[in-house]
Amino acid sequence: MIEINDGLVAELKLFIKENYKLISLGKLFSGGKGKQFDPGEIARGMRPKNFGDASDLLSAFVKERRDYEDFAHVLDKLRTEKGLSAADLYKAAWIDKRVYSKIMTTSNYRPAKSTAIAFGLALNLKGDEFDEFLKTAGFSLSESSIFDLTIRFCVSKEYFDLHDVNAFLLTMDQKLLVREQVDEVSP
Repeated sequence: MIEINDGLVAELKLFIKENYKLISLGKLFSGGKGKQFDPGEIARGMRPKNFGDASDLLSAFVKERRDYEDFAHVLDKLRTEKGLSAADLYKAAWIDKRVYSKIMTTSNYRPAKSTAIAFGLALNLKGDEFDEFLKTAGFSLSESSIFDLTIRFCVSKEYFDLHDVNAFLLTMDQKLLVREQVDEVSP
């Protein structure tokens, strides 16, 4: 654990100030290029006649754009590469053993964002590797979220211990990374 002092807190606040970006809805739906979003543009010429056609169209869209291995596979691969036992990993991430088991045995399991972040920290993933890992769970860190920027700061400074990360989150009045409860587990 590190000692969180005034200098580190000032460094975190400066990091957030320099990296925080307020994203307008217009930019969000235009891809940030200034062009207005037209939802009809995506579906022109592809108007399904029934639910089955719509489902097939959506499945084809997802399959065409899916470019990653599932979360459990990537988690297990990284755990093995880092030389960690399953117990070492879920304890370091503060994840309940039953939640870890559910992740590893449930096909297409999607963890909570905080769970994916906790695993990324427990695996000591840096920079792009951390970002790619989050993508396997369907998440990314936003530049318009103090929580996400605090996580980004911790990853960039290689502060991976969850006690330290929670101390930074607490300093910024953000929710803490805590043990995911078993009753919150869903397939």
